[in-house]
Parts: sequence; C-alpha cells; structure tokens
Amino acid sequence: MSCLERWKLLEPIKVGTMHLKNRIVMPPMCTRLARPDGSVTGNLIKYYEERAKGGVGLIVVEYSFIDQKESRAAICQLGIQNDHMIPGLNELAEAIKSYGVGAVLQIAHGGRQTTPEIMGYQPVAPSAIPCKVTRVQPRELTISEIENIQESFVNAAQRAKRAGFDGVELHGSHGYLICSFLSPYSNKRTDKYGGSIENRARFAVEIIERIRESVGKKFTLGIRISGDEFVPDGLKLAETTIAAKIFESAGVDYIHVSAGNYESVHHFVNPMYYPKGYLLHLAEAIKKVVSVPVIAVGSLDVYTAENALKEEKADLVAFGRALIADPELPKKIAENRIEDIVPCIRGNEGCLSRFFTGQTIRCEVNPRAGREREFSLKPAEKKKKVVIVGGGPAGMEAARVAALRGHEVVILEKEDTLGGHLLEASVPKFKRDVKRLLDWLTLQVKKSGVTVKLNTEATPELVSKLNPDVVIVAVGSEFSTDIKGSNRPNVATARDVLLGKKTLGEKVIVVGGGLVGCETALYISEELGKKVIILEMLENVSYGVEPINAAALIERMRAAGIEIKTGCFVREITEKGVICEDRSWKIHEIQADSVVLATGLKARKETVEKFKGINAELYVIGDCVEARRIYNAFEEAWRVAISI
Repeated sequence: MSCLERWKLLEPIKVGTMHLKNRIVMPPMCTRLARPDGSVTGNLIKYYEERAKGGVGLIVVEYSFIDQKESRAAICQLGIQNDHMIPGLNELAEAIKSYGVGAVLQIAHGGRQTTPEIMGYQPVAPSAIPCKVTRVQPRELTISEIENIQESFVNAAQRAKRAGFDGVELHGSHGYLICSFLSPYSNKRTDKYGGSIENRARFAVEIIERIRESVGKKFTLGIRISGDEFVPDGLKLAETTIAAKIFESAGVDYIHVSAGNYESVHHFVNPMYYPKGYLLHLAEAIKKVVSVPVIAVGSLDVYTAENALKEEKADLVAFGRALIADPELPKKIAENRIEDIVPCIRGNEGCLSRFFTGQTIRCEVNPRAGREREFSLKPAEKKKKVVIVGGGPAGMEAARVAALRGHEVVILEKEDTLGGHLLEASVPKFKRDVKRLLDWLTLQVKKSGVTVKLNTEATPELVSKLNPDVVIVAVGSEFSTDIKGSNRPNVATARDVLLGKKTLGEKVIVVGGGLVGCETALYISEELGKKVIILEMLENVSYGVEPINAAALIERMRAAGIEIKTGCFVREITEKGVICEDRSWKIHEIQADSVVLATGLKARKETVEKFKGINAELYVIGDCVEARRIYNAFEEAWRVAISI
C-alpha cells in the first residue's frame, strides 16, 4: 500500500462509549507482572504504557480475577477482587488513556482450568468434568454459588469503572468458566444452565444484564468468546453464532472472537505452522449475525488484518504477540514504515511457554518486553569501536542495538551472506515468519550504519588490527556428525538439505527428532515429496520444543504421513540405510536412499578460545556459548549491547 492510500486499520470507530482513533486492538494477554496479591506493579504499567504510546487504538488489559476464591487461574495474575486493587488499576488506566487510547479491563474466572496446588482451592465448573491439561477434578457449582460468582463479576465491573477504565470485557473464551458453561463438552447440567445453547448461555447473559443494570449505559461492556473450541463435542460455530446474538440482545457493546480451550491451545495461540489469519472465518461468521462491532484475532499481520477489515470480516483487529514483539506497530503503519516492524515469529518461547511455568512475560525478538524500564536504548556515554565476529542472529542483533546507541560497529562474517542458522531455518514455506525476521534483521543492520565485511574469516590478528574497544564473539554452532558412516555420499546434514546443497532419494531417514529434525522431515515430506522416517533415540519426538509448537508440529507431521520411530539409537549409517538398536537392545537395519542428520548442534567453543587474548572488552554470545534458541541469541545480544 502506498503512502497516498488510506489504511482501513487507521480509520476511527465508535465501540460502546469509546471513540477509538483506529481499529487496532491489543488483546488481553497475561504478563505475570502483577504482584502475588494481584495488584499492579510499575513494570506492568510501563509495559502497557509502551504499547499505548506506540499508537494502538484500544488496549484490553489482561485477565483479572474477580474474587479471592477460585477465579484466579495462575500465579501473579492481575486482580480486581477487592477495593484495594483500585488505586493501582487507576494508575494503569490513566497511563493507557493519557495517549488517547481506549482502556478496557478483562474480568475473568478460571473455572475448571484453575490449579489448586497454585491457588489453594478446588476448581469449580458447571459440571464435574476435569480439564485434560490441568488434570484436576472440579466441583460442580450449586445455584447459590453461581449467583455469588455472578455478583463477583458485577462487583469487578463496578471497581473497573471506579478505577477509570472505559469498560470491561467478560472472558468467555479459552475454556474458562463462562466458556465452560457455554460448551456442551464441559457443561452436562440438566437445570436451567444446561442443555440447549440458550440455557448454556444463561450464565453469561445474567452477568451481562446485571452488569449493565449496575454500571449503566455509559460504560462499555464486551465479551470474548471461542468461536470454535477445536475439541470433540465442544463449541462449534453454529452454536456460537446463536450465542453471539443472545449476548448482543443482553446488552454487550462488542464481541471479541477467539477460539479453543487449554486442550486445544495451539489452535488459538497459533504457532508458525499455521497460516496467518487462522481464526478469521470465525469472526466473519459472527459479524454476519450481529450489529455490534466484532474484533478478530489469530496470527494477524498487517496485510492480513487490513484485508480482513476491507472485506468486512471484522470491524476491528487484534494484534497480540505482534504488539509484544513491536509496541510501535501502529505508529510504523501510520508512518508507512511496514518494513521496520519487528516481525513476530510465533515461536511462543517468551510469551506463552513462560506462562505455564509462572515466569514473567518475555519475547524472542524483543527482549524489552516486560522489562521496558531495564532494557532501554539510551545513547552510549562513550562511543566505542565494536567488532563482532559472526553474522548470525546474535551478532546481527548485537550490532543493530550497539549501533543505535551510537557505537561504531563492524561485523566480520566468513560466509557470503548474513544470517547464520536463520538461513536454512527460513527455507520451508511454513517458516515464513523466520524468513521475515531474517529480512528484517538484514535491513535494520544496513539502516543502522553497521559496516559488514562478508567472506572474511576473522582471526585474532585481523581483529587486533581493527583496534577495537569491544569484541563480541558470536560464531554460532555447527551440526553434529558423530555417527559412524556419516561421511558416506548418501548422507547430508539438515542444513545441506534445506539450502539445496544435497539431492535426496525417494525414501529418506531423518536421524534426530528434535525441532530441527521434525521441521526438516516436514519440509522433505511436504515440499520435496519424499517418504520420510524419523528415528529418535528418546521416547518422544520434539523433545525440548516449546509445548504449543510441539503439539502443532506433531499434528502436521502425522497429517503428512511421516513415520516416527522412537527409542531407536542409530549405531551406523550404511550405503543401504542405517543400523539401529531398539529399546530391547535388538539390532535392526532400516533401509533408505538417503540419510539426513539432525542430531543436534554443537557450540564452536574452540573458535571462541582463539579470541581470548585480544586487548579489548571481550563478550561471547549466542550459540557459541551453547546451542540454543533465537530467544537466547536476542537476549544475550541485548544484554551486551546495552551494557557497553
């Protein structure tokens, strides 16, 4: 889109009582930045303030529990359970609204997805059906308990209004209490709250009506729903369209359409293995049956979101992880700087996987997320000459950040292009997000004025001649090829296959079922059309892979017909295939035309040692410390670059 055209994303819109400056929404995402009692912290305010300053139209603040019993679903969640929360929430609302941004607070009850070992309470639910993820038996709610919870929702809405928020959003999706009442999968009641969709919606309807009666019409009230739960016998679109109309009649001002529950989390926190706009069809269907504004969400990028608005699939669009990765996304759209938007790679390493371990929010490609006060890009007190050995992701990001702080930066890269392992990682079509990251890094390094010397193998002598003040070694890792027979002509590393340096036969064995092995196998199967067998020595494939990604990856490998053999230790590669040992120590020969090694990466520690005598500040970052993830590469790059 040229700068002369008008972005639909940037058009104003009225939602309830709010006049929003654009149609870009930051949806609720738990940060774990609150205190143990649920109160607001300075880090939480700064996190949201950064996104408000970035130009978003509406911020729906994260899950806020409504009582001091079972409503909290995880540790350090935000709370609105009593009046003591109001002062901190007021500071948060004021910080958001000071940038002309609408501020809505999501109020929620965890229901059967609450974990008692963390919260100290047995979960409650419409029916005594446990969640397969938390594996905790909930207690079926009585009528009087239902009424008490409804009253807690009303009280929470009143507190949000007193705290200065423009409205509240009921969390009716993702398997939490309202959603579990709506769902035939988790609601088997035979009273007025069970059976038909009208009865299952009654719990939410009564909350909506009581809140509206309590706070009046000059306060926005929305609801987030799961358009499809993606579980057998769960909520389906045919019923959620009925529920949406019921909620509109009850008095909601907007409907926010997500999907899923804990048992299908990869269907609403879509990894890179799913297409952009994966959930748009759900919002589109809801929009056709209601007249209130509809918010769409689900792995949207700028162009997918813009088209969704133009094609009237939604009235507003929510960028979740994209705004964690780049808080200035709306501002960059307005300035026609789309190429400068930090791309979310949907790896979930920082934002989602840390939720389930109780750690604070982070981002693979934005180490500032959740640490906006600590990780600031202040100009350097003294300009230094910085030489970076290695042009992979860690080296490139360190160079970019150091240059932005005012240092003179040189990258020495022995290959003919920058990128390191991002080069092969970005080849499969399902890794387009990683390709966007590689392109973004390359462009930003260029824009920041970094001097890049390609085809230049760094030596201590060469580095010393450049007379640096700081040397950052980021030489990365290399593929392990320690199996007997790995030098045979029918053998290739995953890198060689992905970069097209090796031709494969029709039947291929991939040795190693970690992330690289699984993704390479999927590429060979889907894009090269080969029959693939994965051999993994552990009991499961995708070991160590972020859980949401692993679930989606395994689902896709099964759909592709990839054969997976676990408990197989490869002893030797032959000209006919491999010889392996199974769990019972029996020896087998598995035949194949080609063997691809994905048995792990090893740090180039010997190369690092060569630079330890240089007369300069010396730092070692990325895979040459230990072969790990993009998350670690960016984290270490930032820590060094903001400290020098």
